[in-house]
Amino acid sequence: MREIRAGDIRAPAVAGMFYTDDATQLRHEVETLLAAAGPPNLANQIIAAVAPHAGYMYSGGVAAHTFKALQACYSPPSANKSPAVFLIAPSHREAFPFISVFTGQAYRTPLDEVPIARELAQALVDSDPMIHADWRGHRAEHALEVELPFLQVIWPQFQLVPVVMGEQHWELCRLLGEQIAKLCRAFPALILASSDLSHYFSYDEAVQFDECFIRHLKVFAPGALRQALDNEECHACGGGPVVAAMVAAQALGANTVDILRYQNSGDVSGDHSMVVGYLAATFGKG
Repeated sequence: MREIRAGDIRAPAVAGMFYTDDATQLRHEVETLLAAAGPPNLANQIIAAVAPHAGYMYSGGVAAHTFKALQACYSPPSANKSPAVFLIAPSHREAFPFISVFTGQAYRTPLDEVPIARELAQALVDSDPMIHADWRGHRAEHALEVELPFLQVIWPQFQLVPVVMGEQHWELCRLLGEQIAKLCRAFPALILASSDLSHYFSYDEAVQFDECFIRHLKVFAPGALRQALDNEECHACGGGPVVAAMVAAQALGANTVDILRYQNSGDVSGDHSMVVGYLAATFGKG
């Protein structure tokens, strides 16, 4: 595995598949999705959020609710109103037993390069031996990439800490959440978990599984949610990132969960035979 170098740029891997590779069309599509999401009704200080990561035609409308809430209700600490973002995603394509952080120069999308918050990224790597600077999890992964154009539209100057979980067991979730919380106390940043919910169940089965996930989310007990996922009471490909974000948000004072939008692919396509669930949510300090 080649070492990550300071000047490395991670090129788009799924542009033209999960979303358009035409910059003008992409910006228009994201702006249209955000406009359709409508104004959020939140009274809480947002600490962390959850957004889905499927192709925009399926999950873009749900994801827009998360980013519209961040655009309207999140208050970046920096004067330029563009925060650093810890973006936590699952690894769909590569297996590895640690947490992988990209510490190069930038992630690139059709809308331009997203600079890496190098100080924060390296501090996260240095915080524990289970967190590595590594290309694994970043080369072809879509779950992190598809969130970036939304962030580029709402915060053109934001900086990124790209985090991919190779494994998602409780100890790794807890570790990641605690280390991110420690860093956020010194360098305030947004925490964003990338996850879809149940995969390829019938419509009614999916709704039951996803309602179970949402119930556990509302209780705001990260360990209990991880246990429910382990017991297959509910399903989420990015369950670990969500649990880690909950751990971090709770440590930073969050005590409320707002469910902004839920639907599944059957609501979009009309095909209810095998669907994928999508959720937009925020963790806030009430």
